[in-house]
Amino acid sequence: MNKEIAAVFRPLLHTSVGAAIISNDYLLAQVNPALAELLGYRAEQLQRMPLRELTAKGQRACHAADLERLMAGEIDTFDLRVDLVGAEQQLVHTHLSVTPLFDEQQRICAALMLVVDVTTEIRHGLELKKLFQAVESSGSAVVITDARGRIEYANSRFTDITGYHLDEVRGQTPAILRSENTSDSTYRELWGNLKAGQKWRGTLYNRRKNGTHYWALQSISPIHDERGTLVNIVSVSEDITAMKDHERQMEQLAYFDPLTQLGNRRNFREKLSEVLHQPCENYQALLLLDLDEFKQINDTLGHDAGDTLLTTIANRLRFCIEAPSTVYRLGGDEFTVILRDLPTLEGLKHKAQQVIDLLAQPMRIGTRELRITVSIGITLIHLDSTDSSALLRNADLAMYAAKERGRNNFQFFSPDMNVEARRSMTLEHDLRNAIEQHQLYLVYQPQVSLQSGRVQALEALIRWRHPTEGVVAPNDFIPKAEQTGLIKPIGRWVLEQACHSARQIQQLGLPPLKMSVNLSARQFDDEQLVDQISEILDQTGLEPRYLELEITEGVLMDNLQQAARILQRLRAMGIRIAIDDFGTGYSSLNYLKKMPVDVLKIDRSFVMEIPAEKDDMAITTTIITMAGQLGLSVVAEGIETREQLAFLQQQQCATGQGFLFSPPVSLEQFLTGYRAGQDYRDRFTPVFPSQ
Repeated sequence: MNKEIAAVFRPLLHTSVGAAIISNDYLLAQVNPALAELLGYRAEQLQRMPLRELTAKGQRACHAADLERLMAGEIDTFDLRVDLVGAEQQLVHTHLSVTPLFDEQQRICAALMLVVDVTTEIRHGLELKKLFQAVESSGSAVVITDARGRIEYANSRFTDITGYHLDEVRGQTPAILRSENTSDSTYRELWGNLKAGQKWRGTLYNRRKNGTHYWALQSISPIHDERGTLVNIVSVSEDITAMKDHERQMEQLAYFDPLTQLGNRRNFREKLSEVLHQPCENYQALLLLDLDEFKQINDTLGHDAGDTLLTTIANRLRFCIEAPSTVYRLGGDEFTVILRDLPTLEGLKHKAQQVIDLLAQPMRIGTRELRITVSIGITLIHLDSTDSSALLRNADLAMYAAKERGRNNFQFFSPDMNVEARRSMTLEHDLRNAIEQHQLYLVYQPQVSLQSGRVQALEALIRWRHPTEGVVAPNDFIPKAEQTGLIKPIGRWVLEQACHSARQIQQLGLPPLKMSVNLSARQFDDEQLVDQISEILDQTGLEPRYLELEITEGVLMDNLQQAARILQRLRAMGIRIAIDDFGTGYSSLNYLKKMPVDVLKIDRSFVMEIPAEKDDMAITTTIITMAGQLGLSVVAEGIETREQLAFLQQQQCATGQGFLFSPPVSLEQFLTGYRAGQDYRDRFTPVFPSQ
């Protein structure tokens, strides 16, 4: 190395920048410690090493041509980004600056190569590139503004969501997205957070370039420099319109009835709670509406017709009930109304009657024109109770009172209804105990031939001997038994006892008698009824021809097809079928022709006014004549006077029962006379004391 080159290189021995002298045959003639350390070599290891061996494969040609031109004096210097290979074969990213060195004759004899490590800069560049690519391909819209909110950058997802390209919004503020549906207070809160150096997160209802709206979940953060000065604002947002739509659908399902679009039970509960917590000087009321005979319409015309009916009712209620009052459907055919802010009680009554009158208007369902009536129970909010559950219970009690008063009317709740409800609950509890503790028993009323006076059958009638209230009449507990479902075990017990009594009479060697037993509507709905009756006959040994089952017209009309199917199976067994209380329900020659019926029982209400009421005499005569033409037997109930007996005999009524012959009595009392061959031909006064 000549003195000129040594003089140039000497200061570089102590610098942090890598340096090397490259000879004109492209060998490393001299290397400073910084370059050796950078590459992981000792300085002497690099002496006389060809430059190309330190250069990464694929890049060796990059500097070879420039170095050759530099040595030839064609260029004064060159800069190059090259990856060098370290001692451990690691790549070191470097920037090379190469200049020529001259000897005493000013000829190029070598070159000086300065080497700068750019690994960190490259890594940072790569990271920035990755970050940019990540932002560009992000599923979120990213917007960067300056400190005054003017847009400097927006990614492609922003364009996808809003329809705006970066060139269209650069220099503008995000206010171009603002819609009238986001409140000013929201924006004040947003800017307040940013000015305080805090992030803001929330939802904005924005407008796209095409004018449509979307929901954006935004996260907006301030960016400060090292002095704490706000320099940029970054907004990251997502289009959550689909999620909001889904939330609305879920809310619709959670709070609204899908059929009528009225508020549902949950919606009603929350609104009632809200009303209870708001004081009001005027009247406010809860109305509970129940459609009369809806089940029959639904069963007869089908569920589609029932749904159409419910939708029509809902629309009429919407028309009739104005804000702030509200209408709800609790389920089935049960609707509620919360009436708000009525100045007078008369106004409340007028509104309730208006609802009744509107719903009573005829409506067309398919090809049919229907009329529906409604029973309404009313309870006064705050005055009757301040508890939502109690108010709903009050309205329910009042609604049942409306039904008991003939339906198609409204009734206000009164405290007496609670007393009656508690009595009803006590009755149900006691009735369950009555079954377990054998408090139920049967009495029997003879059915007598009106021509011979001989007993032809017995009707089994249930009684309840209550431990504290004495004998409870069937009319006081049978409805509760039907309502609670207890009628099924009670009905089975009655059938068992009655069949056993009929068989007992035969086993005593007495003339066999038919045993007549009443079936309730709930029993008749039981698919197992026929099998149960067959099982009871087998257990008691009673032949089916000695059993007669009494059902009402209402039971038949509830479901004609099912009734016909069950009755045909019973008739096929040899059991007789009687229609009880004939003439008081849906009397129709049509169903009498279709149903396998043997006996019509004339209701006592037609017999009791004979001979005073000519209409009752005419009805009774018509029933007897009609039954004869149809080949049916007739039993007249409630015969109490000789005049009634004489009239029925004159009309050729075959059979009768009533206090003129005997009240209902125990089996032992009946057997006392029956063993003696007693008949009633000449006995027209009660024989046994009433049970």
